[in-house]
Amino acid sequence: MGRGFQVTFKVPELQDALNSIDAYDGKTRLKLENTVADSTSKIGKDAKEFVPVRTGKTKKKISTSFNKNKMTGTVRAKTPWAHLVEFGAKAAVEKPKNKKALKIDQFGLRRYATKANIPVRKAKPFMQKAFDKEKPDFIKNIKGAVQP
Repeated sequence: MGRGFQVTFKVPELQDALNSIDAYDGKTRLKLENTVADSTSKIGKDAKEFVPVRTGKTKKKISTSFNKNKMTGTVRAKTPWAHLVEFGAKAAVEKPKNKKALKIDQFGLRRYATKANIPVRKAKPFMQKAFDKEKPDFIKNIKGAVQP
């Protein structure tokens, strides 16, 4: 089962260019493809740079892909907790559902508890930060690709 999360950012300038892509010749389409692919790669690289590192698993699981047909780039963080790092989470109390106690394995010790208090986790955005860093250059490059 694939786990992780994906953030979708809307860039109106890109949508305008993509909606009128049939009006462009092959060279312009190639420039647009290269621009989207390069920006996707840069966002992925920056996301790896900005992600907080405790064990390094999230950093290793950030991947990028580019779809030529749809002309879309995707940056994914494929760890089950990546969205909690990006967006944060409220405090919670976890209680056992079908048993009398929770089994907690931590630091090589096994403990049992009737409940677990999970503290607030502050948001530490790395995807949004990477996108915001690349967005001005991306828009400039898209405009440059469609200008004759």
